[in-house]
Amino acid sequence: MNKHLEKAKELREGAVHYNCAQSVLLSFADDLGMSEKDLIGIGSNFGGGMKCGGTCGAIAAGLMVLGALGVESPQEVGKFRRTIADNHEGCTDCKDLLRINAQKGGDREEHCDRMICEAIELVDKLVCSK
Repeated sequence: MNKHLEKAKELREGAVHYNCAQSVLLSFADDLGMSEKDLIGIGSNFGGGMKCGGTCGAIAAGLMVLGALGVESPQEVGKFRRTIADNHEGCTDCKDLLRINAQKGGDREEHCDRMICEAIELVDKLVCSK
């Protein structure tokens, strides 16, 4: 398991509940050179799909990390988004992802943990391929 996935796992199992966006952002704190406090604040309103079921917080945070690490080309950003959408019946919105997961009998927390891991793995793949 890579260091970003290990950090995300620690965060999700800890006493404090971090939302999906915060978990992704905090996993890259060292790479971004930003304080955990700042990243917690930045990600606070992206959980639950911007608190309204919109774009998944893990996806939004993945895009933020990519931008901060210099991955800005429309092709690379599009690849990130398309890969996740392709893995989830074309969906990237939190409400839709959770609905599909529930229809399959999935657990919400486990689903969110998987989305966090998926976003982190894709970020790592895109950054390492640069």
